[in-house]
Amino acid sequence: MAASYPFLSPFVEVKKRKAFFSFHYDDIMRVNNVRNAWKIDHPDTPARRSFYDSSLWESRKLEGPEALKRLIREGAQNTSAICVLIGSETWSREWVRYEIARAIIDNRGLLGVYINGLKHHTMGFPHPNGPNPFEYIGIYREDNAYLGTTQYYLCESEGHGWNRYLHYSQPVSLPAYMTPPAPGYVRQLSSAVPTYDFVAQEGHRNIGAWIDAAAQRVGR
Repeated sequence: MAASYPFLSPFVEVKKRKAFFSFHYDDIMRVNNVRNAWKIDHPDTPARRSFYDSSLWESRKLEGPEALKRLIREGAQNTSAICVLIGSETWSREWVRYEIARAIIDNRGLLGVYINGLKHHTMGFPHPNGPNPFEYIGIYREDNAYLGTTQYYLCESEGHGWNRYLHYSQPVSLPAYMTPPAPGYVRQLSSAVPTYDFVAQEGHRNIGAWIDAAAQRVGR
């Protein structure tokens, strides 16, 4: 279920955040709608905040995964939050998952926004929401009783069991907004990462506040 954004205190400093949008390129027309719609009717107030767009808008056809990962890291650098624009197949896209992973690795804010409520540019009607991509990425806890240590690792799933995340095998810090999983278990990111609906929750007015709230949750 889509979540409403938390109350924002009037005493919190107003910031215009820099956001990185993560998306599946088949959704580019809806993505561009989201990217531009907030500029049309958007009062820049503490509750409805503007943001800078630091996303990768050109086709990401590069020579090999390492070049693509480098491009994503550079694009997300100096951003406050990564916002996943969720269409029908976003959950399964390899590089969307890497962009989500970078939010965890780099301690950036993380949120999702469903965009299938926007009318399709050729069919002229909306589509049902796709699966939540945060259900397929999780954090695994590994305790070493002998050393008295606890480490966390990124994991991913295709819906039938969990595996260590392919593109980043090093330990990560548990996000401040997540409850630790039990030793030897995985906790899905969906247990803690908020999602919103761009149409139902007036994203053209509110997406800046959603991004700001996600950044605040990680101390940015």
